[in-house]
Amino acid sequence: MGDKKISELTELTSANAANDLLPVVDSSQTKTRKMKVANFPLSDSAERHAYPYTIDVSTAGVVTTNNRTTIDNSMGFYNTGQPASIYIGNHVTTIGGSALFGSSITNLHIPNSVTVIGSEAFYANTDLASVTIGDSVVFIGSAAFYYCSSLTSVKIPNSVVTISSRAFGECTSLTSVTIGDGVTSMGNYAFSESGLTSLTIPDSVTSIGSFAFYRCPNLTSVTIGNGVTSIGSHAFYDCNALETLTIGNSVTSIGANAFRGCENLATVNCLAMAAPSPSTNIFQGISATTINVPENSTGYGSDYEGLTVVEDPNL
Repeated sequence: MGDKKISELTELTSANAANDLLPVVDSSQTKTRKMKVANFPLSDSAERHAYPYTIDVSTAGVVTTNNRTTIDNSMGFYNTGQPASIYIGNHVTTIGGSALFGSSITNLHIPNSVTVIGSEAFYANTDLASVTIGDSVVFIGSAAFYYCSSLTSVKIPNSVVTISSRAFGECTSLTSVTIGDGVTSMGNYAFSESGLTSLTIPDSVTSIGSFAFYRCPNLTSVTIGNGVTSIGSHAFYDCNALETLTIGNSVTSIGANAFRGCENLATVNCLAMAAPSPSTNIFQGISATTINVPENSTGYGSDYEGLTVVEDPNL
């Protein structure tokens, strides 16, 4: 069949309607969709969700999403379970708040053109298994990937400065995260109740929010970088599998209950030359009885928050 306008079509048949694709071209706006023949005719609901940026193909020549620069929650996808797949073109700079809340996307590529991922942008995308975050993203909003329960790993690029509150909270399958060297702050509950098994916080980070890693049940080792000055209250509360902890040399304050309930925490190293100002119960319920600190450090005394102080020449 040659090229025809949709208005010229009188009949559409296929030997394999479940798999055959019909390219639909909008020449006035230079966009193409490949739609399964079995999906025709389109329902009213499907038509409402056929937005320019849900392009199904990204072959040569399809390089824009109708020049759209922002995807937001006014586009009709909020909490609909749609779309199942998305191609975000390189004109998009902002993914707005709740833009794809509750969609059924399984794999996600955020291009280098995007600088902002808004609050709840991908909230409760429970089918999302993999995500690639482009190298220009600076800000990840609150609860952006909250309860993406199938997500297994994420690499946060060096461009990101802020990981907001609950950004990856309750990502229960998330076992691995690489935090870029540009991140300076991690918000409250940022990775709470996630599936992380080990954690290295880079030296660029200066603050860890309250409850940031609260109740991560599989977390066994934590290294906190030398740029961190404050650890928020309950930051690692009830991380029951945590066994080893190294606190960087710039920490000046540790919030209440920060490591409380980490019942398997047997090794604690603190590299700060001056004892951090503690709040209440920061180590209550851990298995360690000692804390290792640098030689000639000050302010720890012989007992620091219930732990016997041991000067270690190797720290």
